[in-house]
Amino acid sequence: MENHDRQDTQGAVEANKAWSIEQHGIDPIPLKDRHGTPAELFKMWIGANTNYVVVVTGALALTQGLSLWQALWAILVGNLLGCFVLGLTTIMGPRTGTSGIMTSRSSFGQLGSFLPKAVSLVSALSWFSINSVVATQALESLLKMGGFHSHALVWVSLAIILLAEIMLAIFGHATIIAAEKWIALALAILFGGLAAFVLPHTSLAAASVINHGGGSVGTWLIAMGIIFSYPIGWANFASDYSRYFPVETSWKKIALAAGGGQFVALMFCEVIGVLFAAALGGTLGNDPVSQLGRFLPTWFIVPLLFAIILGGIAANVPNGYTAGLGLLALRIPINRIASLTIIALFTLGFRVITVFYGQFFDLYQVFLSYMVFWTAPWAAIVIVDYFMRRGRYQAEDWLKWGSGAYWYTGGIYWPGVVALLVGIAASIAFSNSPTYVSPLMHDYLRWGDLSFEFGLVSAALMYFVMARRHPQFQKSDSHVPVIGEATSHLL
Repeated sequence: MENHDRQDTQGAVEANKAWSIEQHGIDPIPLKDRHGTPAELFKMWIGANTNYVVVVTGALALTQGLSLWQALWAILVGNLLGCFVLGLTTIMGPRTGTSGIMTSRSSFGQLGSFLPKAVSLVSALSWFSINSVVATQALESLLKMGGFHSHALVWVSLAIILLAEIMLAIFGHATIIAAEKWIALALAILFGGLAAFVLPHTSLAAASVINHGGGSVGTWLIAMGIIFSYPIGWANFASDYSRYFPVETSWKKIALAAGGGQFVALMFCEVIGVLFAAALGGTLGNDPVSQLGRFLPTWFIVPLLFAIILGGIAANVPNGYTAGLGLLALRIPINRIASLTIIALFTLGFRVITVFYGQFFDLYQVFLSYMVFWTAPWAAIVIVDYFMRRGRYQAEDWLKWGSGAYWYTGGIYWPGVVALLVGIAASIAFSNSPTYVSPLMHDYLRWGDLSFEFGLVSAALMYFVMARRHPQFQKSDSHVPVIGEATSHLL
């Protein structure tokens, strides 16, 4: 690379500076605007995943009917697998220069990619709404402690949270990266304090006691699958935050930084969640924030509520940013700011449902399981696609419609579409989760949840078998116009 490009890797560039509105959308990032290192990803993923929703996720493992030690083991294995996949779905960013879900165009075709893009958008909107619920509950509690009591408090709290989240998301990529690393430090200290207060109330002598008569291998697989669902739920977002890196950035360092950062945050928060749920008798209830007063002194509740609010915002800014890119990827003729307004309205509707018609804890369990049905097969396909083409994408064709390398046959690349449908079908057939219990698992195999395992493997194998003879993969060693032509030796 030229000297000025090397200098850009050390700091921000004009098109993507912290606390300035980002100038790029889903368009591939030009080489002159590339900057950053994998170390930024490590900090960013810690900041985005150190929050109270992750604490609640850890508690879900215990509620399936496991002992404390079994739940902790499920958390370790589920996060190792999930964060490994998350790391691998991050490596496309420098090579494509565009958002994670846009990578679907090489695997599914320009038109065929609308299926995963649409589902991805719903997922991003749902993550945004879920994190907003917990942050809103924390702000409500804080305002009530300050003497404010009104039926409108929930809506005032939601408006404040949404405004903070949308503003940060509007600033974009560099601001998110800069803010998350400092948020991570503050949240780690405060959540560490939560653990210190909870641990004395958790009976380690009762750690081997199995809750609700469960504790079988099948029950453990269900809990492990729920834990896996959280990191895999971010997979379609992952490349959004690596796409500014220089093309020659090592994919191994990117995968390790992203997956490692998320793993550290998830293990830290989910272990706290298990301990907290064990101290409460096995569950955090449908209003997890209200349970904090059971064990915490008043002087610590106030800063912890601020931490929950901050953590919810920190987790949601990437969600809002990705959802905005997702709307653009669907070819909807709006700008990124207008897309964020749509996201805010979706969140308002979700909050109405949770306030008047639904139980948050139950809705969250169902959502996590639903994520696996499509995200695991999608992740398997784009990862296999990356290595089959050795990371060589034709950047000038990402935004073409009706022509180019990724138009394939009528806009559809059938190996990707078929592999995705096969993976989803396999996930559903082997599901035994709060979302869906298949007759195969319940009536015949009578075992635990194997949805993500079969979804990953079946989609990966189907895509490899169907796609390997396509000319794009057959000519992977020949000269094609790609980003970073001189860097193929790094693959």
